[in-house]
Amino acid sequence: MEKSRLAVVNALPAPTYRFLKVNESGLSIPESVTTYPDTWDQAALPQGIDLRRIARFDDLPEACRLIETGMGSGIDRALSEQEISCVMLTAAKGTRADEPIVLPVTAACGSTTIAEMVICAEENSEITVILDMTGDDGGCAAVKSFFGLSTRIRAEKNAQVRLIHVQRFGASITSFDDIGAWCDERASFALTTLLLGSRRAARGYEGSFIGARATLAGEEASFTGRTGYYCAGQMSLDMNFVADHREKKTNSEMIFRGVLDDHAAKTWRGTLDFKSGAAGSVGDEQEDTLMLSPDIRNSSVPVILCGEEDVDGRHGATIGQISEEILFYMRSRGYTEEEARRLIVQARLKSIAREIPENRLRWEVEQWIEKEIG
Repeated sequence: MEKSRLAVVNALPAPTYRFLKVNESGLSIPESVTTYPDTWDQAALPQGIDLRRIARFDDLPEACRLIETGMGSGIDRALSEQEISCVMLTAAKGTRADEPIVLPVTAACGSTTIAEMVICAEENSEITVILDMTGDDGGCAAVKSFFGLSTRIRAEKNAQVRLIHVQRFGASITSFDDIGAWCDERASFALTTLLLGSRRAARGYEGSFIGARATLAGEEASFTGRTGYYCAGQMSLDMNFVADHREKKTNSEMIFRGVLDDHAAKTWRGTLDFKSGAAGSVGDEQEDTLMLSPDIRNSSVPVILCGEEDVDGRHGATIGQISEEILFYMRSRGYTEEEARRLIVQARLKSIAREIPENRLRWEVEQWIEKEIG
């Protein structure tokens, strides 16, 4: 049996009652993993964008290495102990990349792989990076696989970074997606994540874990997040998102739209953290979960932490089934109840898919949604 170490991940910044069992989660990380292949090194890069590989996590520049991530220090220790190499993308000062950089990721059957990336956007630069993560169950539904991705973003003064993660892993792949961003003065970070998966769960499957933390360290820095998810069968999803407001007039907005079906399980933690000195800052987080089965398990934990008086923080979670009023309206327009439910669920996920700026991938994702929820 492959050895692994249990890492504490997705911990709430401020714990709540322990009996609720939402303060943190545990993830078994294999002790023997391989670095994702160097195929990214051949990616077509716009002018002004540089890509190089760093041999070890500890060799990263300190300003990048110390960026806090959503899943926490447990992932950092695993990366450091296993000497995972890293890809570093740098947008030179003043560079405006018109086309997105698309990096495909394929999780192989039975593999244990971790990929790490650092995106550094220098002053007045703009960059968009898309990671298309796929893994086909095929004949591997009974084989345990593991894939992890760690992404750190450093956005310097007036820089703009847009990151899109699209995950279409099969349910035989335990995975984590760990994201951390540091935004200087008037820098912006926009994150779009779309989590889609298979209904088939394999023995040893622990689920999908995602954490994102945006540290708004400069005045007027901003963070926007859009997340869509679909969990069905025996799938499980564990999420932790944090907007860390540290300076004046910072802004964050996080929107989550998801669908739970069959026996799926989901835990969502969303935190707006207004530190002392963040006067004039605004934060908003909203989760909307649609439940299609009485057998799902859902936990939603919206949190506001406030160390500053002059702030505007809003949060909420809407959880429920499709309303009878909406179904009645759809039926009055000629749709059957089954057609109406299907269209409503597809529309919820497609609203996030439309955020993908690359036409081919956006079309593929929309086709997947129509097929899987058809």
